[in-house]
Amino acid sequence: MKIALITGGARGIGAETVKKFAKEQYTVILNYRNSRVQAEQLQRELVQGGCDVHLYCADVSDVKQVSEMFAWVGRYFKKLDVLVNNAGVALTKQLQDVTESEFTHVINTNAKATFFCCQQAMPLLKNSERGAIVNVSSIWGVEGASCESVYSMSKFAIVGLTKSLAEELQPLNITVNCVCPPIVLTDMCKHLTKQDIDEFCAEHNVKAYSPSEVASDIYSLSQSGNTGIIFKEK
Repeated sequence: MKIALITGGARGIGAETVKKFAKEQYTVILNYRNSRVQAEQLQRELVQGGCDVHLYCADVSDVKQVSEMFAWVGRYFKKLDVLVNNAGVALTKQLQDVTESEFTHVINTNAKATFFCCQQAMPLLKNSERGAIVNVSSIWGVEGASCESVYSMSKFAIVGLTKSLAEELQPLNITVNCVCPPIVLTDMCKHLTKQDIDEFCAEHNVKAYSPSEVASDIYSLSQSGNTGIIFKEK
């Protein structure tokens, strides 16, 4: 039995990643915070299709809740084969308008949560024949973005963490990789017009991705056996 845990798994990229791993015969633990209705609906659909999906509600920006979640995984499943750190929030504001509470929320949800999920998952990943971590960053984790300074900081941090842990965890046979998608057609981009998306894609020479395409890349990275990859989707 192969076990995968996906944070922020109820919507968008996370939901498609849950579907991908479940259909690849993984037992999937879907972590969510507020999206209970969506999480339960997705679980119901996948279970009806013969998949094995479990729900766990936790705010991954809270270290205590992260610790409790991985203790629960250890108690019931004994190991973890794949961790996907997908949970994240965006913030589009000019520098002078960002409040301390907004800054803290973005950094904690995107960067701090990824770090502590990796930390708490490591003992369980060591119990796998080949553990894998895939972190979800962004194009703004490798490039700066006007009016997205805090978001970009948090996503750069995920890239740095990925590179560091790839070296640190390699002796433990745990791979650590990262995907950096450009525009993905999820709720996070619903404020953008088609013209906005077309102009962005032309400027950066990228395409707009569907969540399922990113999920496929996440799955491929988890299976590759390689480590330290910062996959810049084009």
